[in-house]
Amino acid sequence: MGFTSNQLSPLNFQDHLLKTLKVICREHVQHPNNQVTVPLGTTPVGPITATVTPLSFTAIVDQDKVFNTWVLQVSVRTATATATSRVTFQEDAVVCPVDLDQWPGQNVVQKHDVEFRVIGEPIIVGTELTINFVINYCLVVAKEVLVRVNGAIQFC
Repeated sequence: MGFTSNQLSPLNFQDHLLKTLKVICREHVQHPNNQVTVPLGTTPVGPITATVTPLSFTAIVDQDKVFNTWVLQVSVRTATATATSRVTFQEDAVVCPVDLDQWPGQNVVQKHDVEFRVIGEPIIVGTELTINFVINYCLVVAKEVLVRVNGAIQFC
């Protein structure tokens, strides 16, 4: 039994509608000057290590802006192995140079290459620790669109 390759003959080509994403906004974002204060309970002794870890984010797309809310976990470890962890929120807004509502369809927001960097040493005032950090990421906003393609569907 042989295989004949007439599948891709012009007779088998038809118009097909394919759903895909069209990128309408792509921005490299850097938000400096972020700050969070963590109550420690006691005055820490010795060196302190602080980390900021993103747990999740939500995004709301408006006409020309994307409003982001980050859920962050701030962890602090002291020289005496005392660990403190706190969940906090951080908000920012990114301006896209394109009207994001000009195309119909659902907005798809993606962030990649997300980086949270602690800047400098944590600042201790009494029993509170203040951490300064920077958020870097690439923001992509896309819309679902239908694309008409003339092609043949292969058998195998």
